[in-house]
Formats: sequence, C-alpha cells, structure tokens
Amino acid sequence: MHISLRQLRAFIAAVETGGFTRAAHRLHLTQSAVSMVIRQLESEVGLPLFNREGKRITPTEMGLQLVPIAKRMLDDLDRIAISASDVRQLQRGSLRFSAPDLLACTLIPPALAAFSARHPQVSVQIVDTALGDIPAAVSRGVVEFGIGPDRPSDPGVERTFFRKVAIQFVCSSTHSAARKRSIRWSDTRDDPWICYPSTFEQDIRDAMWQNGRAQRMEDATVVEHLPTALALAGHGLGVTTAPDYARALRRDLRLSFIPLVEPSIERTFYVYHRKGHLLSPAARAFLDELM
Repeated sequence: MHISLRQLRAFIAAVETGGFTRAAHRLHLTQSAVSMVIRQLESEVGLPLFNREGKRITPTEMGLQLVPIAKRMLDDLDRIAISASDVRQLQRGSLRFSAPDLLACTLIPPALAAFSARHPQVSVQIVDTALGDIPAAVSRGVVEFGIGPDRPSDPGVERTFFRKVAIQFVCSSTHSAARKRSIRWSDTRDDPWICYPSTFEQDIRDAMWQNGRAQRMEDATVVEHLPTALALAGHGLGVTTAPDYARALRRDLRLSFIPLVEPSIERTFYVYHRKGHLLSPAARAFLDELM
C-alpha cells in the first residue's frame, strides 16, 4: 500500500468542507485533481471513502474510521516540519563534539560562549579527552565530530583541515628570555627541561638534542599532563613547550609563550567526522565560530 501525504490532505479537506470543489479551493487545486487524488486513495485502501450524492459527499464507514488516523499522521508531519525548521534555524538541537582536554579549556570556551549567546536553545556536550581517543569517539557515534591532530582512524571516519598549531617555548614570566619575540632551540640548551607526553614529542626531542642540549634527558622533570608542566614552569621550576593555543593560560600561570625557531615545529589539526554524514546546522555554525 502506497498512501501519499497529498492523498491524505485531499481526503481531510474533502471531509471538512463537504465537497470536492470546496476542498479544491482550500488546497489551491482543480476539482478534477482532487477527485483524481481521492480515487487513488480509495484504490490504495480498496474501499470507497465517500458516498457521492450529486455534488454532495459524505464519508463512508471506512472514511469515518480513516479520519482520525489521517489527521494524526498529518499532525505528526507538521510537528516534524516544525522540529526540522527549529533545528535548521538553531532554535533547538544539540552540539556534541570531542577535543583534547587542553584545547577544550583554552580555544573552545570563547567560541562556545559566542555560539551559546546566539543559540541558547542548543544543548552542548563536550567530550574532553586524550588526543588518540578522538577519532574513535567519532567512529562510535559518541560525538558528531572531533578536533585533533593526525591520528589513526577507521575507514568510516574522514577529516578536514582545521588549523596549523605551532609549538612555543614556555617559561616563567620572570625568566630572562620572557620578553623575547622569538627564541632558537640552541638558546634553550642550558635551561632545566620539563617533559610530558605530546603529539610533538619526537620533534621536540630531536630539536633539543640536535642543538646541543646540555641536560641529559634522564635528568629532565617528567610529568604526565601538559597543565602540570605549565604550572611548574610558571613557578620557575624549568621550561617546557606547548601548542600555541595554550597561551590562554599565560596570565593565570604567570607564563611567557615565545615562538620557537630554527627549527619551527607545527602540526596540522583536523575536524574528524563520520564519512557520508553531513554535519548538523549546530555543528557547522559552531565550527564557523571557532575558525
């Protein structure tokens, strides 16, 4: 059985107006078009839906039984249309995404504040997680999209360019290099170093030890998380490196961020999303804000 919404609308209009001509006026159709649509509906149902008495029509018993069902279906369709319109216009909906924990507490909040001020009815869920977990969260459908550096992902996940992220030298605001506009890796060779696991880790190690670092790697202070390294650096317990978006923490932690040169190191960050799945209006609007 293939009953169309056009047929149901014509049927309800005919019931409520009591005639095909008046139904045609309501629907902005010709009388013959309405009659044809009603006949198609009766053919699908397999029973007559109207008693035809000249120009006057009345529903048959089957027609009377169909009326509440058809009205409910049309009401449901209207609710779907209203809901879709609300989502398109960001009057409702949800924003679900994943980001590295430090990026989530530095780069994300200002953009999210601006987005939420414009679209307060959109609910937000942020999965702030480790770098390697981002593509997997997208693949499992835990989030709609994720932001992070190059990481392995399954074939159902694709990525698009987000931004270049540069590595910077980080020291206490009282450090002798704190006011420099840039710094060479070779200029940092005598500073006590604070290390942490990082997507930049191998490049950092290469840059440090290829430029004559005096300190042995075993003698560096090792921590598990970048915020800890930054806090230690802020108290003058050593120097470290961090992606440029961590600069948002410099005032609170009393830090200076200085671009590193010779060599400069940067990574590309991507937006990960499920292949073949269009991003929702909320996701597109937030990414526009973030860019």
